[in-house]
Amino acid sequence: MKSIVIALPQPSVNADAESEPPRPMGERISSFLRQYGAALFFLILLISGMIVGAVRTSAAQAVPGKIDEFFASLPVTFEKKTPIAVFSDSFSASFIFAAALCFLALTPAGLPSIPALVFFRGYEYGVVAGCLCVQYGFRGLAYFLSVILAGAFLASLSLVYLSQFCLQCSGAMLLAAAGHAGGRALRDKFRDLIMNAAYAIILIVFASLTDTVLYLLIGRLF
Repeated sequence: MKSIVIALPQPSVNADAESEPPRPMGERISSFLRQYGAALFFLILLISGMIVGAVRTSAAQAVPGKIDEFFASLPVTFEKKTPIAVFSDSFSASFIFAAALCFLALTPAGLPSIPALVFFRGYEYGVVAGCLCVQYGFRGLAYFLSVILAGAFLASLSLVYLSQFCLQCSGAMLLAAAGHAGGRALRDKFRDLIMNAAYAIILIVFASLTDTVLYLLIGRLF
């Protein structure tokens, strides 16, 4: 009677030897900050602006006059608006900020101005939320969370994404003005800025469509 021998694959010793040891926590944090530090910085600025705007408006217990004209955002009252008006209001507000970021990216002055502009955009959202809560109470908060927040999140995401490249381009302009950067490096930054500005505009379009759909489905119920 013949015996059957089954050969099982043996673990490779070399594979274990060649596997890299886990990196220290400090090195992993440093790598994360190098890759996502700018986006995290602008996200914190945006959220801080929202908190400041909401707290200041709620504490004042007053609604600024002509808020619709000043913020040029989604309707912060419960007036009936057409889908085209809602889309155009939402798109124009975010597009103006994106255009301003790109303009500031073309000057060395963008280094301090770009973070300030992102903070101000968050402040606007905070004031809108605070005004809705002051004027309409829980109804206004429900309107902000169910109608405005999703589109505001997507629009804010596009601005946070674009701000990174705007800041890099502004920094390259400063280095070029100081004679520490060549024309090729500057052209590369311009190309990255144009390409990512196009991505940001596409995301702004989706944010405006989200605003319009939510307004038609939910906003008119308030």
